[in-house]
Amino acid sequence: MKKELEGYMTLEAAMIFPAVFALVIMLLYATFFLYDKCRMTQDLYTAAYRQSIVRGKSAPDIKIDTSDFFMLSSCSAETGGGSEITASAKGGMAPALLTGTGDGGTIWELKVTMHARKTDPPQSFRRFRRVAAIAQQALGQ
Repeated sequence: MKKELEGYMTLEAAMIFPAVFALVIMLLYATFFLYDKCRMTQDLYTAAYRQSIVRGKSAPDIKIDTSDFFMLSSCSAETGGGSEITASAKGGMAPALLTGTGDGGTIWELKVTMHARKTDPPQSFRRFRRVAAIAQQALGQ
């Protein structure tokens, strides 16, 4: 007895394989996006920390290199001084699977901001030593 539907496996494979392939590609784009977010967070944390420990009233702005992010385009970063240090960056990613071959702009936006408080470690150590000396004199004598 001959089967009536001999090509059904080919038809199912032709419909399922592109969907699975597109899903795998989107997962790869999502991992690249998360990787760039982790790197950007690390770079901004380092920049905010370095600027927060600089002695003096006005700290020079620290440059953040945005040229070597893996998949982000139009990436920009800046730091702001004062008593509250702010380092922020933003960029975008346009997965080709969603935008097609044309320039569809950025679809996935990435914005990261880090904050740090301005500190002066030597002054903090001196203040701690003065308070400890006063406490030792008050308790010891």
